[in-house]
Amino acid sequence: MKVVTCEIAWHNKEPVYSLDFQHSSDGRFHRLATAGVDTTVRLWRVDMGADGKAAVEFLSNLARHTKAVNVVRFSPNGELLASGGDDAVILLWKLNDSKEPEQAPVFQEDEDAQLNKESWSVVKTLRGHIEDVYDICWTRDGNFMVSGSVDNTAIMWDINKGQKLCILNDHKSYVQGVTWDPQGQYVATLSCDRVMRVYSTHTKKKAFCISKMSSGPLAEGEVKQYRIFHDDSMRSFFRRLSFTPDGSFLLAPAGCVEIDENIINTTYIFSRKSLKRPIAHLPCPTKATLAVRCCPVYFELRTKKGEDGSVQALPNIFQLPYRMVFAVASEDSIFLYDTQQALPFGLVSNIHYHTLSDLTWSRDGSFLAVSSTDGYCSFLSFSPGELGTPLKEPPTLEVFVANSCEKKGKKSSAGKISSPVSQASSSTPSLTCQTSLGKDAPSVSPPEERKNTPTTKSKPQPRRITLNTLEGWGKPTTQKNAAPSAAQASTSGSTSAPSTPQPHIAPRTPTSSSKNHMSITPLEGSRTPIVW
Repeated sequence: MKVVTCEIAWHNKEPVYSLDFQHSSDGRFHRLATAGVDTTVRLWRVDMGADGKAAVEFLSNLARHTKAVNVVRFSPNGELLASGGDDAVILLWKLNDSKEPEQAPVFQEDEDAQLNKESWSVVKTLRGHIEDVYDICWTRDGNFMVSGSVDNTAIMWDINKGQKLCILNDHKSYVQGVTWDPQGQYVATLSCDRVMRVYSTHTKKKAFCISKMSSGPLAEGEVKQYRIFHDDSMRSFFRRLSFTPDGSFLLAPAGCVEIDENIINTTYIFSRKSLKRPIAHLPCPTKATLAVRCCPVYFELRTKKGEDGSVQALPNIFQLPYRMVFAVASEDSIFLYDTQQALPFGLVSNIHYHTLSDLTWSRDGSFLAVSSTDGYCSFLSFSPGELGTPLKEPPTLEVFVANSCEKKGKKSSAGKISSPVSQASSSTPSLTCQTSLGKDAPSVSPPEERKNTPTTKSKPQPRRITLNTLEGWGKPTTQKNAAPSAAQASTSGSTSAPSTPQPHIAPRTPTSSSKNHMSITPLEGSRTPIVW
């Protein structure tokens, strides 16, 4: 594994809030989309350099949003790119067939007057939210989508019709993360109201509401209840949860476990068979976790050779017939896990000066890209076989159609095998070594009164359409809304890019050239990059 922080002004050195790799089937190169406070979406080409590190090339600048862009997500087939931002709209972009490059406007400065190498245009605009859009997730077939917003709602969309399926308005505060079950049966949302809600895509109603945990009987026989998710003081705009690619597990960040008077940051693992309570948790020693992304590649189980030369199986805590790899981002670190063992097999930290914001894997698992609010992005590159041996016949899933309860067999983009949920053991064991929840069981909150969607709408913003050019690279005039009680750190005053991280060499600290912007404050502790 190699790590590089590219010295690129991704979004004019403004915070980068999201990024996503395209998982198209052509396999010619890795296309990466990024989103930032400068109101633009940008496309990049990422290749493996001769030194085994990521090499990045600019492709296109998409300027249509009028405020900061918080999330970008490619559709599963790679044909569409969805972007959502503070202007409360979701734009669906498509690459134009025309190969003719666009000419840059004559009024742009020389440094911004480079040509777009690709031409993208907006094919649909989804309007329904009345406040900032924070997160987006597509269905496996690309026909539906769910989005979460600062207006306390999540919306399920029919992409073909460009219409809302339903509005989920049970949360009492910002919806900071959403995910759609790969098997099509559930939608999960996570909010800074400290509640995770799981909805049925068939009934459009709440199936599970998870917010509290029992600490066990006290001396007098009483049972103490405590919250299992962080409140709105967490230093992040996002709580990006995710189902595993096969739908067997739901991984939820922003967790906290109370042990005596201590609070441990963690990421919860929920089994598909029991979404009302976590079966395990993955502790994070120092900072709260904020995003989980799974590698799209399935791997063979790890084995070892015995003394007699025979191949022996290693412990397999979830009893799956394959391994899935996923990354968890905390405020300052990236942890690498798989579904065969309890402990992380990799850790990368101290590569950015401000809070991390998003993660994404390339389609072949060779890259893991990380964005940060310090205005830069980093890449973890893996050599062939480093993560494991890819499974020869990855699974297919039985998928529920969003507006129907009928099961329809759908092949995954990778291969064949029956759903792993039926192959897993009837009782999935909890993790040990601090990851077991023992007898702790969360309480499932009773149905709450539905919260009415706010009726006040912000004044429509004028939209200046400047597609596929570098116009609009200037800084936005509005500041991003922070979650309640959470202060925003601005990094636009940085005048020098951090040096590419090298083992045991601390990157130089950017300086500030303007008193009107906060300088970048290094994270606590040693600034030496740490890679396990």
